[in-house]
Order: sequence, then C-alpha cells, then structure tokens
Amino acid sequence: MKRINDLGIGPRTRAKRVYTRVRGICKFYGVLIGRYIGLRGQNSGLNDLPFYRPSAGCDGTVGLISWDSMYIEVAFALPLNRTFHYRTTNGSEPTDPFIGRRVLAPFGKKTLVGYVVGTTSETPPYAIKPIHAWIDAQPLLDETLLDMARWVAKTYLCSEGEALAAILPPQLRPPKRQASPTASGGPPSPIGRGDGGEAIRLSAEQKHALDQFLKAAESKTFQPFLLRGITDSGKTELYVRTIDYVLKQDRQALFLLPEIALTPPFIDKLKARYSDEKVGIWHSGLSAGERYRTWLAVRRGDIQVLLGARSAVFAPFPRLGVIIMDEEHESSYKQDDRPRYHARDAALWRAERAGATLIMGSATPSLESYWNAKKGLYTLVELTSRVEMRQLPPVTLIDRRASPPTPLPTGEGGPPKAVGEAKRIRPRHSSFTVFSEPLKLAIEQRLARKEQVILFVNRRGFTPFLRCSKCGWVARCERCSMTMALHIQEPLKGAASPRFEGKVLKRPVPADSILQCHACLRTQPVPIQCPSCKGMRLGYFGIGTQRVEQEVKELFPFVKIARLDRDIGHYRRTYENVYRAFAARQLDILVGTQIIAKGFDFPGVTLVGVVDADVSLHLPDFRAAERTFQLMAQVAGRTGRGDQGGKVLVQTHHPEHYALQAAQKHDYLRFYEGEIKFREVLNYPPYCRLVSLLIRGRKEPVVLSSAEELAGQLRKLSPGVDVLGPAIAPHSRVRGNFRYQIVLKGTTETLAPYVEFLRNRRLSKAFLTVDIDPVDLL
Repeated sequence: MKRINDLGIGPRTRAKRVYTRVRGICKFYGVLIGRYIGLRGQNSGLNDLPFYRPSAGCDGTVGLISWDSMYIEVAFALPLNRTFHYRTTNGSEPTDPFIGRRVLAPFGKKTLVGYVVGTTSETPPYAIKPIHAWIDAQPLLDETLLDMARWVAKTYLCSEGEALAAILPPQLRPPKRQASPTASGGPPSPIGRGDGGEAIRLSAEQKHALDQFLKAAESKTFQPFLLRGITDSGKTELYVRTIDYVLKQDRQALFLLPEIALTPPFIDKLKARYSDEKVGIWHSGLSAGERYRTWLAVRRGDIQVLLGARSAVFAPFPRLGVIIMDEEHESSYKQDDRPRYHARDAALWRAERAGATLIMGSATPSLESYWNAKKGLYTLVELTSRVEMRQLPPVTLIDRRASPPTPLPTGEGGPPKAVGEAKRIRPRHSSFTVFSEPLKLAIEQRLARKEQVILFVNRRGFTPFLRCSKCGWVARCERCSMTMALHIQEPLKGAASPRFEGKVLKRPVPADSILQCHACLRTQPVPIQCPSCKGMRLGYFGIGTQRVEQEVKELFPFVKIARLDRDIGHYRRTYENVYRAFAARQLDILVGTQIIAKGFDFPGVTLVGVVDADVSLHLPDFRAAERTFQLMAQVAGRTGRGDQGGKVLVQTHHPEHYALQAAQKHDYLRFYEGEIKFREVLNYPPYCRLVSLLIRGRKEPVVLSSAEELAGQLRKLSPGVDVLGPAIAPHSRVRGNFRYQIVLKGTTETLAPYVEFLRNRRLSKAFLTVDIDPVDLL
C-alpha cells in the first residue's frame, strides 16, 4: 500500500474526505430516525433523546420530517425584497392559523426571528430547511396589520419583513414574571366622568367643532379633520369628549403624541377620566414584557384607550373608532431609520381601513396639512380664542445685536477724550452673556412673586463648541464633520461669575467636562491646552441648556431649578418626576429644549424666556423658518394659562425676520401666507413631493463617483422630475462615512418610475438610503 503522500493527497484533503463521508452517514440515519418519529408520534418516548428539539406550541413535532409537511413563507427584518420558505411538520391542515405568527428560523449561520406571511402545501424545487421553533402560540398579526405592512413596504421602499418588525418588534416576548393586579381593586370608573373637577363649559367654537367630530364618529365612516386651535383653546377637552362618544359605541381610541415626555400629563388625565384598566400606554421606553402585555390587551379589547408615540399607530385594534394625533406638525412623527414612515400618513391609512375618525390637532399645523385642508382633502376646524376668554401673552423681541456705539459723556456736552475713547463705548446689551438685562430683571420679578418661569433653548449641552482664541482651533469629531459640544458631567459648585473680554470667556473650562459629538455620540476629554498652537486660551462659546441652568444657579442660588433635555431624558422616570414636581409647584424654574415647548399646561408659569431664538433659524433646510415659528408659537403658549397672565421674552439677533414677527403677533395665517408663496416660487412641498437619496461610504472619491453615476441614470428616466445634485450633504461626514445627497422633486405621478427604479437599487461601492417625503434635508 502506498502512503498518502505518494498519492499526492495531503492530510488536509484526506480529513475533508473523511468528514464528508461521516456527514453523509449521519444524514442518512437522521432521515430514518425522522421518519420513525413522524410515524410513531410524540408518545413513542423519544422526547428524551438529546437530538430531539420540538418546537413550542406545535404538538412537539415541528422541526422534524413528516409525510404531511407544511411549508410556510417567512419574511425577515432584512433589506431583502423577498420571502423564504421553511418546513413545518405539525400534522395540521393548511387552514390552521399559521399566518401572522413569529418563528425562529435558520438563516445562513444565524437564527433569526421571522414573520409567517403565507403557507403552501406544494413542495418547492429546492432543499427546504425546518424552522427551529414557534415564538407565538397564536397569530399576533391580523389581516389588517399584514396589509398595512405591505403598504409601508410599497410606499417607503423597505422590505415586508422590515415593515412587520416596525409593527411587531422581534424582541417582544411574554414577560417571565406576571404583572401583579392593580392596587386599586375597585370597579372601573364610569365612562365620561370628569377628572376630579366640574364639567368644563364649552365655547361656541368648541361646540361647533365637537358636533362635527361626533357626527363623523356616529356615521362610522372615515373622515379626516385638521383642528387648528391656538394654545390653551381647549383642544384636549374636544379630544376626550370624542373619545367618550366612541367608547359608548363599544369601539376603541388611539391617542398619538410626538414625544415620550408628553405622556405623563395626558396619561394622568385619561386615567382619571376612565380607569387604569381601560387606558394603556405604548412607546419605546417600555420593556419588552410591558409592551407584550399591552399588545395582547389591545388585541383582546381590554384596553379601550391607547396613548403612545408614533409606533402606537400599528397597535392591533379590533374595533378602532377614532385616532387623535396631537401636535401633528412635529417632525418626530417621522421615523428616522428603516422603514422611514410618517405616522400621519400611517394614521390616515389606518383610519380609512377601519372606518374611523381622524383628528389631527395643532396650534401651528404643518404647511402641507393646512394646504390640504384648504384644498378640501381634510375638514378644517379652527379655534381662534382661548378658554375662559383668556388673552394670549404679549411677546417681546429682545435685540441681542450690539447697538451703535454711543460715546460716554465726559463733561457738559464736550466731546470725548482721544485717549481711551474706545473704552468709553459699550453696547446696550452684550451678545455674549446668557441673559439680557430685561430677561434677567423679569426672572427676578417673577421669583419674588413666587411665580414659575420656563427658560427655553433648543440646544443641549453646556456650549456647542470649544475654540482656541489664539489660533482659531475648534474641537471637531474625528469621525464626523461636526464640532464637539461641551458637556458638564457634574454641576459646578462655587464657581465664580464669568468675566468677558470681547468674545473670549475668561473662566476656565471646568475640570469635570467632556466633549461629545451629537452625531455619533463619541466622547473625549477636554484638552488642557490647544492641540494646534499649544496655547492656553481655550474658551467655550454659545449657549446650551446646561449653561443656562448653571447661570441661573449663579444668579439665584436659592432657586429650585430642573432641566429637561435628551441628556436627562434617557430614563423614563426622569420625565415624570420633573413634570410632577413642576406641576406641584415644587420647582421655580424649568430649563429645557423643545420637549418643554408643547403639551404642558402649568397655570403657575407667568414668564417664558427664549434664550436664543436663532438656533434653528438659519439651518440649510427649506423648513427652517417654519420650525422656528412653530417652536416660538408653541413655547409662548406655555404661559398665560392662569389668573396672573403671562409674558414672553425672546432673545434674538434677527428680530426683523418674518417668522419671528409672525410669532410675536401669534399670527399663524400671516406666516402661512408668506411662507406658502416662497414654497410656490421655489417649487417645494406642498407644491411637489420630495425624495431624498443619501449616498455614503468610507472613501470620498468612491462615494462621489457612485453618486454621479446614480444621478446620471436617474436623469435618463422619464421627464417631469428635477434631479438636484449630487452635492455634499450638510453633515458631510458622519461616523466615518462621507455623505453626498441627491434630491428628486416631482409629483406623485412623475416620481412613480423613479421610485420603482430605486425600489431594488443597490450600489456596488457605496450605501444608498432612500427617504420618501423627508421632513428635513440635513
């Protein structure tokens, strides 16, 4: 016998041949064992065998071969526009409710959660793998939700599995520990009872609006309403009275909010009006077990009123009667990753399918929604006065620009001296301090009268960037094109008031601070000296919520103050604790970002101070002015809700801007008429539809060439669409990826072939992101 090496076969090749033969033998005997189990059933005592793994909920035989195999069609939450077939052998007929259940199935070398979207008894012409297990003992997705997933996939260019994952998250599991019964133990509260007070008397405008809502609910047909009501005009009372009527019809209600932070006041009101058992809450801050219990309770009809963020639009209502969408203009209703759906469009689809009433309410509706209402696509209902005939608070614009230099008097009308003349010239208001003198004085007066104050600045952190005043070096993220913001990890204690000399802040950078990139969330320590010139003149510039909070503590040391922004809002209880403390008047001042600009109703607030109104005014986006007006109008509405009245002070460097001028007069129609003309001239929504294409990758030349190639292919398609770009994205580099942008402008009809072209489009050397109807172009 010749040796292996003499035959030219190495040990690695021989081992591979042996492995192949052993594998074939095991496969042959595995088939025989599988057939034996299929014939004998689970009573044959083979459950104890180590290789036998029955799938849960399927009579102990799923996952093994049987003569009566059932093939299921499974969709995965992957960017693949196709489904996959798997084998199940539970011995059931094809009419069993397999569709709508989740499974654990092998996918390559991984095991993924999949969604059963179809069944077949025909054997496919290729090898079929068995599933590992059933996750759900019964279908959690009905035909309506499956159709909605197909609509989301078709409209927003994602796979059906990705749409199903947005509707029913893969991580949704039954809780390991059952929830304890409610402590109240009493009978459910009667429908429509007050929330602890007397019945509110409606105004004539409110009665007219409510009559239209109830008439639509009574007809049980789809009808969308746009409710434009100024702040504190009683929109919430109309919402709950419509819900009362729908519940009397034995139907359910969905209440959508744009932010998780807004849930505490509304959940308190709804639970006080109805009962804990009938009111549920749904948002991403809940645990998987809590959301699973809520999902089943809504599906059974136990929860009659569901309050939640945008994903609550997918809840499994069997008898949906009304959808309330508060603050419909908010951009947070748009999902920022796949599937990039808009909750407003999803609510329209859901209400039309269920024959429900849709009420979209806002004091400052989006231009697209108001334009649709003007065209008759929505029924427009308007509330133009506050409840109890309260007056809107006066708004004062404080010009932060330096006034023209005014020489100081040096004598009886004599000219200033030549020496040191520059030192005698000073601006009326320093644009480098946090508070102007009028705002500082107004805060002091309100605190002296034991009244509450809200301070708004739409930028979190301490300051937006760190700069060397000697060489101009600015701290930037190594992975992104953005500056790194300064964040204070612990509150400063005993810090002296800052001294200013021109634009250079002489107070040193606090030792307990870090630099954070708001794009990739990367953090790094603050350098002691400038990395470029080795100088020691590092200073921080700009205003954030932490700096405002610290400035208040320095000016008013004994004031009770809290801050609400994303940095503290990672914990759900933080929102609730701060809200309840401020509502109970345990706090004097509340500092925050746009979270505090909407939804809150605090009668004790008599002053709202906008520290910097220019944060979003000049962003490179066509909706910048609209967002600024909406924020100013919304935050101004937080005051003047009590007997003491209220006042709004807005600090800005552009008091002549038309958005701020309209916000000062609380005049939405004035802003709408001016902005809609601008949109028409430049052909922006609502006069067209947009599709944003983002091309990104690690190598900038490759990304640019891919973007140019894609733009060339798009320009060869049907006419009637403007192909803008490619151009560098406003955030040109994020997380190490260079970004280029292409924007398509057209109508629904002209964009149709472009959407179909992009549906299965993949770039060979870069990543492509398609956003249908984007809410911003940043």
